[in-house]
Amino acid sequence: MIFLVFTGIRVHLEAQDTTSSSALALHVRIGGCVGAPIPVGNVPPGSTGSPVPGFIGGVTLDVPLTTVWTVSIEPQFVRYEATFNTPLEDQPYIDKVAITTPDGSTTVLEVSTTFTGDATGAFITDYLQLPVLARFQTSSQWGLMAGGYVGWMIQTQSNATGVGTVGIRPEVVTKNLEFGERMQGFDMGLQVGGQYQIFEDLRVDLRGIYGLTSIFSQDFATVDRTVQNIFVHLSVGFRLM
Repeated sequence: MIFLVFTGIRVHLEAQDTTSSSALALHVRIGGCVGAPIPVGNVPPGSTGSPVPGFIGGVTLDVPLTTVWTVSIEPQFVRYEATFNTPLEDQPYIDKVAITTPDGSTTVLEVSTTFTGDATGAFITDYLQLPVLARFQTSSQWGLMAGGYVGWMIQTQSNATGVGTVGIRPEVVTKNLEFGERMQGFDMGLQVGGQYQIFEDLRVDLRGIYGLTSIFSQDFATVDRTVQNIFVHLSVGFRLM
């Protein structure tokens, strides 16, 4: 009799666990981000910068694997912003020189030279990102998550203006350094963070983002170092189903 009672309890609990682990959940996420593209391990001396708050918006599909493990798929829109000022010394630079030909037409030649001075500008870049994260529920309210993401640049308004000298010419000039034109269209990296369940249908999460690829194309000679997206995301999720 006792054996039958405990067996019934065990079967009932297993049935409850199976039901809870198979329930999908869909959340809408909105929030903000702060950080900057940073030349990791190779920051030029004298460089300064300021983060500008950005925006996050998207949805999260939670796919429970067990009562404590969940996989989250999160298509989202992200805007990253930051300002910067950095010194450049004998930095490779492609100068565009306009030459008037004998027939009166104008030809623009690209000349490989160097630039020495200061670059001031801003990063303003919109990405469509797809993070995939594993979440471990440490309690009924707290969870830890980690995973990776891939991202595609939708558009950028990133720009930089250099004030300094070109080559051996002594005059000080102002040049467009073509930052926005030389940015990569693809980004990927890691995400790690935590999540807190405020109410049944409302939660907040905080995570760190570490880009694994450079935001600039490899043939961009003016920036001869790897510059990676490093940001912090803070968002609120509202459950839709």
